[in-house]
Order: sequence, then structure tokens, then C-alpha cells
Amino acid sequence: MEESRDDVQKEMEKEIEQKVEKGVSTGIAILISVLIVFVISLVVFKFVWAWVVPDLFPGAVEQGLIVADLTWLTALKLAVFVAVLGGFSPAISEAFKQRV
Repeated sequence: MEESRDDVQKEMEKEIEQKVEKGVSTGIAILISVLIVFVISLVVFKFVWAWVVPDLFPGAVEQGLIVADLTWLTALKLAVFVAVLGGFSPAISEAFKQRV
């Protein structure tokens, strides 16, 4: 009787350990994805904005409706927004695939 309880307890410990390992590895993958998307989008927003937006919207830039050049703070805010959406989207889509 004691041996079967020990066996069950060991099996439960293994299952819990596997779930924790999977959760930690998924969390690290999400964090890395968010950081990569953040750095790329920060650079793209800061440097591409000044190159593309005045050409696409010259009238809006002249009227002051759109800035011609982003500040680092504004680029940072946009990059955070994009990184959160882009970094978590694979995890969210995978979660929905597992539920179905």
C-alpha cells in the first residue's frame, strides 16, 4: 500500500515538473519574442517614419496633423505597443489551437 502511494506521488511530481518546465520555456520564448519585436520596431519607427511619412502624407505634415520626425519617446511608445501585440500573438494563437 505504501509503495503504491509512493509511486503515485512520484508520477504526480513528474507530471508537475513537466508542466512547470513547459510553462517556463513558453514564458522565456514569449519574453525573447517580445524583446526582439520591440528592438526591431523601435528602430523601424524611428528611422523609417522620417523617410516614409513626409512622402506619403505631405499635406498632413505641412498642416501639422502628422509629425515629420518622431521623437525617441514616441518611437518607444509605439514600439512597446507593437512588441506586446507581436510578441504575444504566437502564444495566443497556440493557446486557441490547443483549446479546439
